Amino acid sequence: MRCEKLFFSYDVLNNRYLAVRAAPGDRGLMDLAVPMTEQTLLHGRPEYLHAVFDAGAGKSDAGVRAVLDLAVEHANLDVTARACRYPHRMRLWKQLPSGLFVSHYEAGAYKDAPQKEIRLAETTTVLKGETEEDAVRTIICREMVPGPKKDRWHPLYTSSLAEPPDVLNGLRGRQNHEQAYRIGVYDEFLDGAPCGYDKESPEPKRPRFQRGPLQMTGRLVALVYNAAGDLGLALGEDFQGSHIRTLRRMFFNRPGTLYQAPETLIVYFDPFKGQGALTGVIDDFNEQGARLPWLDNRRVVLSLSP
Repeated sequence: MRCEKLFFSYDVLNNRYLAVRAAPGDRGLMDLAVPMTEQTLLHGRPEYLHAVFDAGAGKSDAGVRAVLDLAVEHANLDVTARACRYPHRMRLWKQLPSGLFVSHYEAGAYKDAPQKEIRLAETTTVLKGETEEDAVRTIICREMVPGPKKDRWHPLYTSSLAEPPDVLNGLRGRQNHEQAYRIGVYDEFLDGAPCGYDKESPEPKRPRFQRGPLQMTGRLVALVYNAAGDLGLALGEDFQGSHIRTLRRMFFNRPGTLYQAPETLIVYFDPFKGQGALTGVIDDFNEQGARLPWLDNRRVVLSLSP
């Protein structure tokens, strides 16, 4: 049973976290989809934003309408959300004429695998309590599965006017967010975050919720993830997209020697395999002239062993 939840907004193109919200366990993505999108628009001030949501943002038609209305309010915003596969809607979508579907072929799941066929169709969906005039543009993706297994159906609600393949590819960017969360759990021990509920509450069955420690931990995890991504980018092409555990194993906690001079603190690393990748990063750091206020404001100088 989830007692508390962390919600992250994420830039799927640059692979960086944007914001984090801690909430009690009875809150869902539908409750925070609109405020977190508004936060991105307000503080990120993008020229254009395409917000992509999982089906949790639209568990009810009211939730779907809320995020779509937000796109109407902001001219620089488009929204795409995976539709919930409710049986009555799936029956209608599966009854669409076969002539509406256009086949597209993509590379297989592994090298030399046969191409994967995906059929895309465009239709409209009338939400509960609305009329045909307010129907939502819907992209139906049918992933053809050979053999006895059933085909996979992926319905998408969208406010975008882009072609169906582009809408589908935009949603697939969510995989980067899923991967980032996995890295946070396994590489940064996100599951070790402090409890969000006050165990000293006078009413144990209705405990008070303390957002601060839980949200701070989620924010630190996100900041470390972003910083590690920036480091991998600075290290060069071979390390772009490296997981935090890879960077930690190769570059973090390296042994060395500290030399304290009157004005500087010299950090002299012991030689290690792959240290040449750090040359540019260390040069940039030394040029910044970083200082330690708690050590008589000495300047920190990093140095690699030959």
